[in-house]
Amino acid sequence: MYAPPPGPPPTLYNPPPGPPPLTHSSPALPQDASELSTYVRQNLTTLASQGWLSLPLPPDLEELYSALFSRSAEYFSLPTTASDKTRFAAPTGADASDEGFFDIPEEKQLITIRRQLGMPSLLRDASNTAWNATGHLFLDTMHNIAESLELEDDLGIFDDMCIEAGGFEGKDRASSLLRLFRYDRPPTGSEKRIVAEGHKDLGLLTLVVGSSPGLDARDANTGEWISVEDGANSRLTATLLSGQTLTYLTRNLFAAGPHRVSVLPPSSSDDPYRFSLVFALRPAPLALISTSRFARSPLVGPFPEELLSYEKNNYPACSMDEQPAKELFRCISKMHWNVNIAPETREKQRRNLRGEGVNNAAEIVQAGNTEEPSDVRNSSQASTILSQSIPLPPSISLSRQRFMLRPPIIAGKRRLLLPHSAVPFR
Repeated sequence: MYAPPPGPPPTLYNPPPGPPPLTHSSPALPQDASELSTYVRQNLTTLASQGWLSLPLPPDLEELYSALFSRSAEYFSLPTTASDKTRFAAPTGADASDEGFFDIPEEKQLITIRRQLGMPSLLRDASNTAWNATGHLFLDTMHNIAESLELEDDLGIFDDMCIEAGGFEGKDRASSLLRLFRYDRPPTGSEKRIVAEGHKDLGLLTLVVGSSPGLDARDANTGEWISVEDGANSRLTATLLSGQTLTYLTRNLFAAGPHRVSVLPPSSSDDPYRFSLVFALRPAPLALISTSRFARSPLVGPFPEELLSYEKNNYPACSMDEQPAKELFRCISKMHWNVNIAPETREKQRRNLRGEGVNNAAEIVQAGNTEEPSDVRNSSQASTILSQSIPLPPSISLSRQRFMLRPPIIAGKRRLLLPHSAVPFR
């Protein structure tokens, strides 16, 4: 038996109202564009393995994109005889999606912007503002990818390729592009309609911003299509996609993300369309590429010895040595048919490519994008073509396994981002 402690007993208090705090709370959503860059940085392994990453848009970017959506809706509602449509009309035939306004009846309207002089006045200010903000995100992401490749002595490896992230001011026609879409919804009571078949993008990175659900991405683990724009807390959705150029330069470490667009019937009489914005960062045409710089990464490894050649048709089982990016882009584009042109023209392109036996070499791909036809979808995996041509050394394979198992990169624990001044903005 022990004597009680001296003094009065402690005072008891009622517990505070509400449930106890969570031990592991979800990370806060990005509140501005810089925090969104950190979010992407923390989720690079998802972008690498899936080829796509859903982004929670912060208020400042959502405001910019909302302004561009408003201008886009105004533009597409103009009569076809309006000067802002006739003056900026796209070429006909296979080049219809190259630049300018184009109408595919009962499917979609689009305008592709690649230079200042190609912007209708109604779209100019909102387009420039949105592109420049997106360019910052692209640059941050490419710098972070360089760091993730453990290229500490060459963190600017993508800078020359990304010069067009600075915007279209004062430039000739760019390789990169901003494309605005208005998709026609199917009639009330009908099934959803595919308006852009499954594809992968050509360049380095693409940001797709949607005004309503419609973008589907393929889950790399199950092979199933997932609607990635459902259940968003904000009115707009955003999805970051890696493209085939990035896949080639990282020897498939960063997969190109398969995606497609489908539209549902209207929910009301005042909802006949789905709108989207596509920001595509492609390598600057004159940027010189040497794959030996990428091969120094413990995650990338050696490339095949034979140099890239359009005539030999050896992409992607090839290397590059001080060759301009436009040559790589030309070789990728050679295997493509165009999803954003008239149906009869795209079908002719598809038949021609299949007649040339492209199916046996790689996936059939679309201009600006890549499509896997149903007859080769399960058997042809473009992600294996390069690695089969020169197998990955065991050390590289092990490093890649460790990369995919990395925990999220916590801000402040690793090297700071390179300053935006590395690639000037306008």
